[in-house]
Amino acid sequence: MTAPAKPDIRMIARLVAPEGNLVQGQSELPLTPALANAAAAAIAEGHNHYTFFEGIPELRAVLAEKVLAHNGITVSASATPVEVMITPGATGALVAAANAFLKGASALLFEPYYPYHQRIIESAGGRAEIFPLRGDRLEIDPDEFRARCRTAARRPDYPLKAIVVCSPSNPTGKSMTRAELELIASVCQELDLLCISDEVYEHFVVNPGDHISMATLPGMFERTVTCNSFSKSWRISGWRLGYAFGYGPLASRLHGPGNVFYVCAPTPLQHALSRVLMAEPAYYDAQREEFGAKRARATAALERIGFRIYPSASSFYLWARIPQGFGDAMQLNAQLLEREGVAGVPGSAFADDPSWNQWMRLCIARTDELLDGALARIERALA
Repeated sequence: MTAPAKPDIRMIARLVAPEGNLVQGQSELPLTPALANAAAAAIAEGHNHYTFFEGIPELRAVLAEKVLAHNGITVSASATPVEVMITPGATGALVAAANAFLKGASALLFEPYYPYHQRIIESAGGRAEIFPLRGDRLEIDPDEFRARCRTAARRPDYPLKAIVVCSPSNPTGKSMTRAELELIASVCQELDLLCISDEVYEHFVVNPGDHISMATLPGMFERTVTCNSFSKSWRISGWRLGYAFGYGPLASRLHGPGNVFYVCAPTPLQHALSRVLMAEPAYYDAQREEFGAKRARATAALERIGFRIYPSASSFYLWARIPQGFGDAMQLNAQLLEREGVAGVPGSAFADDPSWNQWMRLCIARTDELLDGALARIERALA
């Protein structure tokens, strides 16, 4: 029996009006004038040619400062083998990691999961091992997790070689607790597994302490490749700037496949970002407060009309259980589109278990005017 087709996020985005688009996971807020001016200056100065795949020295150096200041991790921009590299978005880092480590192997994803993680693994000749988070609190069952990983690591075909930790998560916004990260770390060390840590949403946590980088745990720096992006936090998804860092003998293995697939990230935009990345110390604090206010307002509006919001520790997405009376989120999303030209993403886009189609993901990284208008559309569509 063929499994039902999953919702296509990009196809839904094509169908929905811009003023009702809570679908695409990108920030549609304006970038800072300083960054726009820096980009214009870098292009005018002639920084328009190839760089090496690891990125320009200026951005790598300031990125190492950021990683130390915000993650508590020491990496060197001048180390050999390479410890820090600039990639074409976090996707570029993840594609390079999958091709470096996962051919003929599997990597574990926590369900609900980001579908590009699965696609990237499979496109590199690996397989995704889907492990379900349990209950409305999205918890890891420790015994089930250990047993599943042990079995998967021992099998001859596509043995388990890595665990992907996406925290804060796309789609749910869940931030792994220290206890959960310690559990994952202990399994990685027991079974000699790599951890691929996707930390794209680190600056959208409600409180700074809600995000913990996996590489800070004892024994994990040497077996963790951290992938991240400037797309969300600097509102530049179209620039395709991300990064990866880690223990040199491990992280440097991304260089080969990354160079083949991408050559380099956009050179003038690297120069622009290097000039502003650490120039404003309060930048991330202000953004966290801004998104916390968006989350509070959107949560209140949706709960008034029957949604139940997962209490995540981050504020880029809302993971919402649909109101009673609808068969599933596919049905609800179709009604939202038809009646008011507004939409989110049904939960089945992020899961194999059909029970997750009682949930949907809504991206709130929109201007206040657009966000409030889209929420009003949802309310009218359900009236």
